[in-house]
Amino acid sequence: MDEIVCANTAFRYWRCPPQVRDLYPRLPNSEDGWRALSQAPFVTDVLKTPIITTTLPGGVNYHSGLRTTIHCDDASGLDSTLETAMNFRVTNPLATLFTMARFVSLTDLVLAMYEFCGWFSVFEPTAAAEVELDKAKDAAENATTESLFDLDESQDEPQWKRVYARIKVKEQVNAKGTNGQKKTNEVTRLKGTSLWMRKPLIELHELHEYASKIKKRKWGTKFYNAAQLVTGIAASPLEVAGILLLSLPRSRGGAGFRNVYVNDLTPLTASAQSIAGQKVCYGDIVIVNPTIMKAGIVEIQGEVIHGSGAVLDHDAKRMTALQSMGYDVFLVTHDMLNDAEQLDAIVRSLCSRLELRYRCKTRAQKTTEMELRANVLCNWLEIGR
Repeated sequence: MDEIVCANTAFRYWRCPPQVRDLYPRLPNSEDGWRALSQAPFVTDVLKTPIITTTLPGGVNYHSGLRTTIHCDDASGLDSTLETAMNFRVTNPLATLFTMARFVSLTDLVLAMYEFCGWFSVFEPTAAAEVELDKAKDAAENATTESLFDLDESQDEPQWKRVYARIKVKEQVNAKGTNGQKKTNEVTRLKGTSLWMRKPLIELHELHEYASKIKKRKWGTKFYNAAQLVTGIAASPLEVAGILLLSLPRSRGGAGFRNVYVNDLTPLTASAQSIAGQKVCYGDIVIVNPTIMKAGIVEIQGEVIHGSGAVLDHDAKRMTALQSMGYDVFLVTHDMLNDAEQLDAIVRSLCSRLELRYRCKTRAQKTTEMELRANVLCNWLEIGR
């Protein structure tokens, strides 16, 4: 394909793990016709239609069920595009986000920025791709943290680490019960989720520098405003939801906490090290009152695990170590963030422990919070669709 893929289509490309991309054949040339191109497996499964591409000034615009073109000089240059192994050029992650600005809401743009700047991606493989991934699952689960993103000679880029959830299933056993029916045992198995671990695609400072650079361009103000709401490097969509619900101004639906730090490095004392078995810990969301030099740590607890090779952040030893150093640690789940009363109780408790003034929200602020909660706790797979 000769055109440069951008915007939402490029977003879906960058979300796709390398090991999944490798399962698909290269795309045919657009000379073969856009209908043939739209029926390529990688398009039907990953990119979807209409395919959004850039066009040069004076070029013909297309808007159909198969393709959509946009004018964007900033996304057409060599510095803004990359050649893929799939036989097409794609905008780099920064240009991808910028060209998305005209197609998605401000909130969805913020979420997409957090994902590209974070250590995670959200992607759901097809059933056929799942079968192929299952064959390599055992090797992936036995990988160590150190080798998680290492390359071997056969790879163009490091494979991503999939996140698994524990599920309970019933299995039949050979023995029969008193009624003559086969017995079943409930066992716990691991099921691959749509969450994947990988290195950040964009550095946080790169996002803010780029936003300042294109602020005066068309769609640049929206991009700049979205970038100002990205304040840290998150490790999951649930972390992003917690960050926004706690740190955004009350007028935008957040709790209005200032001095909020994401995945903040906390050196441990000697006694805390003996508890945690490590020298440092990372707090998911650290809220500080600089006046009294006290911090509260919000740990986001999801119902997933990262395989045997990845670090499990939410363990009792780690929390105990932080508490032994005087930190107030709050374990927060998805359901707690999704419940207005429970979230308010967490905010009250944080204010009390950090000696910050708690203020009740007005009816309008509660309505805005409800809208924010619905947006940030959404199905991340729907972003850009």
